[in-house]
Amino acid sequence: MRDIYILLTKSDTLFSKAIYKITRAEYTHASISLDRELTMLYSFGRKYRYSMLPAGFVHEDINRGVMGSSDTMKCALYRIRISERSYRRLANRIRHMEANRESYRYNIMGIPLCMFGIARERKNHFFCSQFVSGVLVKSGAVERGVLGAPSLTHPSDLQRLPKASRVFEGTMAELRLSA
Repeated sequence: MRDIYILLTKSDTLFSKAIYKITRAEYTHASISLDRELTMLYSFGRKYRYSMLPAGFVHEDINRGVMGSSDTMKCALYRIRISERSYRRLANRIRHMEANRESYRYNIMGIPLCMFGIARERKNHFFCSQFVSGVLVKSGAVERGVLGAPSLTHPSDLQRLPKASRVFEGTMAELRLSA
């Protein structure tokens, strides 16, 4: 068995504030890491700290970028214990996406569709929680149907996964100390 980690955050960016205003969800962004130290977080989001666009497949860092710029950012870290086979499939899927990152786009149209409960998968287009949900399902780490359609997955849905256990909740500064 191997552990993977899902980091949920709520930043003070305009986009995060807009999502919060609509959903009132505790967290507005999701990332996935293959290790507890969070040396590499993967997600779909902004490519540059000060600009919402362009966006796409990104590496995130708790010490840099949007996450690194805020000590007070609210966050929660969840551990999911998965089989070795699922872990290898998940890691391979992420490596493939990383190697072909220019083929993937941010699913900007998917955000309002998700908010209205309209499932629509677009090839190679993802928003953050859609990406995390999709790689969990494709790897076999999470059974199909547990989350519903990836294009309808909100970050808050990920904290309710049956296998997810919260290992941290607090601020980004506190997370940095515990990582």
